[in-house]
Parts: sequence; structure tokens; C-alpha cells
Amino acid sequence: MIYRSELSIKKEEWLKNERALMQHNNPLSDVRMCFFSPLKNNLLENYIKYAIINKEKKLTRKVIYFYKKALFLRIRDLGRYNQKTVVAYMNLAEAYLEDGQIEKSLKLYEQTLKITKSITDKDSLYLASIYNALGNLHFLKENFKETHSFYSKALNIREEQLGEMHTLTAKSNYELGYFYAFSQEYSLALPFFEKALKCRVELYRLSHPETANSYNSLAMCQYHLFQYEEAYKNLQEAIKIQKIILPKNDIGLLSSKKNLKEIKKEVLKKKKETLLKSFILWMKSFVHTSQSS
Repeated sequence: MIYRSELSIKKEEWLKNERALMQHNNPLSDVRMCFFSPLKNNLLENYIKYAIINKEKKLTRKVIYFYKKALFLRIRDLGRYNQKTVVAYMNLAEAYLEDGQIEKSLKLYEQTLKITKSITDKDSLYLASIYNALGNLHFLKENFKETHSFYSKALNIREEQLGEMHTLTAKSNYELGYFYAFSQEYSLALPFFEKALKCRVELYRLSHPETANSYNSLAMCQYHLFQYEEAYKNLQEAIKIQKIILPKNDIGLLSSKKNLKEIKKEVLKKKKETLLKSFILWMKSFVHTSQSS
């Protein structure tokens, strides 16, 4: 009698399981499958690994395919109400968003929010991440009331749990600032942009893209508030970083340089107006003094 090696048995079992998975397009179905236990974790890890590899290649449909499979295994083995399953939901939701499938992403994040609320504290950082993602999605759908609500909730949790000087807190400050700036509420946007910039300058290297974004957004906000000199200085800082990290013909860099020229015009115009006002006041004072004498 010929005995098959343990390796060949494992291989056959793995192929059997793979074929079974391929037959089920819905990763949330309740199909029961018997896996050879030593291979179960390897299969899940492989799906996640392949998803990450394809994400780096920007092959979003393949990312979705593998994250679906990973989510199916998580639900089957751990159930929906488990932190690892929550992460699997979030991975798939993010993949749908990157693929432009906003409604599918929104639905998954809403499911994730419901699950997370039932298994974690109200100030959980996982909740903050979900609130932030939902804020982004509602912003894309132009549901601005919901956008503001979710961004604010995310910021409150992150400030409480991580403090003001943390990259995630800076991200929430920046996004809430961007929301107000988009709504043309520049005076409300300004303090959030300032907080985000302060944190990023402190925590990131000065050549970091997020630092450049903060300088740029703060400058644009100050421009709309007629704070031209401050805007000019901050946009100069943004351009310094962009010159380091971007090619010379990058659209963002060219746009920043164009904006800097426009702001410079306003700075010079304001200086001329200030000088003119000073001159007029001096002339009035001179005339008054002459008449008095």
C-alpha cells in the first residue's frame, strides 16, 4: 500500500477549499466549509497579503476580490461581532471607496459602525476611524450635515485619546478645516488648519507632503480672509517643500506658484494702499498744522 505524504494531503485539501470559495461570490454567505486546520490561518493570511500586493499595484478590483474572501473567513470563524472582523469590514469598505464604489463602501462602513458600537467603548479609536471614513463618504455625496457630525465625532475621540499632538488628531483637524473652507466658512476653518499645521511641523519632517498640504491650505484660507502677508509666507513654505518632493512640472507645484504670484499682487496692493492712507493722513495733519500757525 502506498501512503500519501502529509504535504500532498494538505495541498489537496487547500485546493478543495479554494475551489469551494471560488464558487461563492458573496463573502457574507453562511456557507459552511470544512478546512484543514493548519492551513486555515495561512489561507487567510495569503488573501490579506495578495490584497496588499495588489493595492500597491493599484489593482483595486483584485484588492476587493481578496478582501471579500478574507472577510468571509473572518465571519465564518469569528462571527461578525469581533474586532478582527471589524478590521476586515473596514479593509473591504476602503477598497470599494478606492474603486469609486461609494454606495457599497458607505453600506459596509455603516454595518461596521453598528457592530463596533456594540463591542467597543464609545470613545474607541476604531470608532473614530469609522466616523472619519463616514465623514469622507458623506462629503463625497454632498451630505454636509452628516459630514460635519462625523468629522466632529472623530476629532473629539482622537483629541481625548491621543491628545492634540498626534498625526491622527492633525488629520481630523485638517479635514474639519477643509470642510469649513469648502463651505466658505473661512474664519471657522482657520483655527483647525492652524492646529493641523502646528502638529505636522512638530511631528513630521519638514519635507513631508502633509506638512506642505497644511501650509498650502492655511495660506488659501488666510487669502480669503484678506490676510495676504500671512498667506504669502505660508504659501512660500508650502512651495519650498513641494520643490523637494515633487517634479518641476507637477500640477500642484505649478498651481502653488501661480497662486503665490496672485497673493504677491495683493500684498503689494495692500502696501500701496497703506502708504497712500498714511500719506493722506500726513497731508491732512500738515494742512491743519499750517492753518493753525
